[in-house]
Amino acid sequence: MVENASAAWTEARNTLIEEIDRWIDGAIRRQKDLPFAGGHDECNYTATWPTFSRITGDPEPMEFCRRLRDELLAWPEFYHGFYPDAKWDIEHSVENWTVFMRSLAEADPGDDATLDGIEDVVHHLGNWADGCPDWFDWERRRFVSEYVGTRQVRDEPPWDFSTYWDARASELALAYYDLRGEERYLQFAVAFATGWADHILAQDGLGYWLMLDADPDDREGFRAAYGEYPEDFHARNIGWIPEVMRHMLHVYSRVGGEELKDAALKIIELGPDAIESRRGARPDVWQWKREYDERTGDLRFADEIDEAEDALLAAAREAAEQPLPEIVMLEGPAPYPQRLYAWRDGAGDLHDLEGPSPEQVMAASLRAGDDGLGVHAMNLAARELHLAATTLRDGREHGCNGRFIHGAGAMAVRVLAAASE
Repeated sequence: MVENASAAWTEARNTLIEEIDRWIDGAIRRQKDLPFAGGHDECNYTATWPTFSRITGDPEPMEFCRRLRDELLAWPEFYHGFYPDAKWDIEHSVENWTVFMRSLAEADPGDDATLDGIEDVVHHLGNWADGCPDWFDWERRRFVSEYVGTRQVRDEPPWDFSTYWDARASELALAYYDLRGEERYLQFAVAFATGWADHILAQDGLGYWLMLDADPDDREGFRAAYGEYPEDFHARNIGWIPEVMRHMLHVYSRVGGEELKDAALKIIELGPDAIESRRGARPDVWQWKREYDERTGDLRFADEIDEAEDALLAAAREAAEQPLPEIVMLEGPAPYPQRLYAWRDGAGDLHDLEGPSPEQVMAASLRAGDDGLGVHAMNLAARELHLAATTLRDGREHGCNGRFIHGAGAMAVRVLAAASE
């Protein structure tokens, strides 16, 4: 909580809490009688609710999350937290755990039911689960397949690849280590992260460390086995390379390792151009640099980060001159449209809301000590959530795009958390 908060700050914070509370109450009413159905990200719409409970002291969101956790862990078609057969890739197989369960554990690290549920999943990562096929090649320091299950691993073409987003599974192991201190999970994360680091450093570019035995130089053989050329496969997955970078930096913050720093620097150097050339949009590389500085203590990017944060502050102040939005829109191709907002001028004409997100505006406010900008950030987050909650669907079915309420809800909780520190 900001010390000596103004009346406007307190009012905006209370308004934001009320909007989040309305969203959560409505979602609980709609979902409370529906049993868990086995969706790979079915619990994740509630992932910010434990944080909201912690901030406000309201027990109901946390209680609902615990009931949902119990249903997740008891779902009869899972075997030790996994789909028994290799129907999902690694990233999706563990998604309820990497998002929802991790959030629940970090909000209440003394709850053994949650932590035991996470361990039931992560103890498969290093081939420690009796009676289950091996997933991880410790010598090569990579998964043997993208498609894994507790009865089956598809370790032949076209499934025997590993890509950047597999870092989410290793990140879950490292998060579990952080919560309980069990050394083997740290060692697993070290093996995975250094495997990627060594591979990236050995390439002229960012590399094709995807298949166990395929030769990327044998283009026709590669295409016959995997249905596309290696550079096409790489291009399809390049947008996830920040996952590996962040994980390498997290591991570095625990054990050090120059190869991890050097590989992260190479991603910072080459990744933005590679993503922009393939995806058409350039990531905010200064945020990668800030994470590098924070995790490593190497302040080589400090001046660039300061410049970027100054630019963000200026953009936030300019954006704060706009009215609050009145309309939420879904734009872009299906099935993953963007959630956008617009405001109406005195003549009735609509204008797209432009500028930084409410979370970025709050970050700029706190950095500059600008109380008025923080008030705007909270009011903007509350308005966006109100529009989303009265227009869009719950995210229980599949929540990773703009069609669902909980993206705006998660943003609102993050803004509230920043305002409450």
